[in-house]
Amino acid sequence: MKATLLLAIISAAPALAGDTWVNFIRQNQVKSGVVWDMPVDAQGNGPSALTLEEDGALFQLWTIKQESFKDYLLDQKVVGTYLPSAEIRIQTGDPYPNVHRTRADQPFTVEIEIGGLLGGTGVPEAAKRVLAEHHLASYSAGQTSIDPRVATGSSPASSGYITTNGTMVLNFTGSTLPASDPTHAMGEEHFVVHSLPDLDAPQTQIASNFVQVWPVASGSIAGIEAGDTVRFNTPPLQLLLDNLYPSSTTYLQIYPGASRLGVDGKRVDGTVLVLDQDTKEDRIIALTDWEDAIGDEGEYTMEIITETPFGPERLTSLSFNVDRVLAVNALIGDFESTP
Repeated sequence: MKATLLLAIISAAPALAGDTWVNFIRQNQVKSGVVWDMPVDAQGNGPSALTLEEDGALFQLWTIKQESFKDYLLDQKVVGTYLPSAEIRIQTGDPYPNVHRTRADQPFTVEIEIGGLLGGTGVPEAAKRVLAEHHLASYSAGQTSIDPRVATGSSPASSGYITTNGTMVLNFTGSTLPASDPTHAMGEEHFVVHSLPDLDAPQTQIASNFVQVWPVASGSIAGIEAGDTVRFNTPPLQLLLDNLYPSSTTYLQIYPGASRLGVDGKRVDGTVLVLDQDTKEDRIIALTDWEDAIGDEGEYTMEIITETPFGPERLTSLSFNVDRVLAVNALIGDFESTP
């Protein structure tokens, strides 16, 4: 018997269309271990490439970005004689389509939907409950992704059995990745559901999903100190930007008066940095002339703002003074010569 594959059902996130993406379904026979890859379109259905064995098969939906050869596991399902079903959905504040991602300090939600569990006496244990696991995998320096098999290959951070059909909702106030500074956490949190071993069939992963976590951005301004006075020439500045979110717009703005939240100031030319990419970024921006951003004498505030899918935020702020008045000191009086 062959299984009918419906891509719109098996995919937790839609497979990507276009010439830059290649999609395929990988069939893993549970008992024999035979693996077969079948290319698929972004939408549609078709029969499985291999006959479905008695102990079932794991179907995985993969997509590959051709420019970088980076692959994404979008979803997976196990098809068997009486295997329970599972689906894991993740919701974050970032609408990025390629992978679920969030920031270390932002909340996200995981929904685990279970079906097909049986009750009563004489029912195999594998048909009565499933095992849910939560795995944490931090990125090392320069790393931007982790093979799901590696991320879930070690002991889980937490696990438990689910014994009822329906949807379980897990609300996270932020990432639980280990880090000396929680705002600097960076990596992936994987959620997995396994069917239990039964007869010749081993414990089998029947659903998985993950969320990618990026650190909180920070910034500072070099070349001027709070309370400094600018006279006739603006001093050169450097904006030191760390861990900018992959989808963000960051800039320096200046406005008259003391520091206040929510002010829409003048964006300084040459400092607007727009990111739309797969990873976070560090950047140094040199600014030699920002005369057009200030006007008459008085107090001004400059601040670095970053706008992300989670809203605008101020990374740093300082106030300074502008004084263009030229003071001339002279002595006026009569001089008499001494005979």
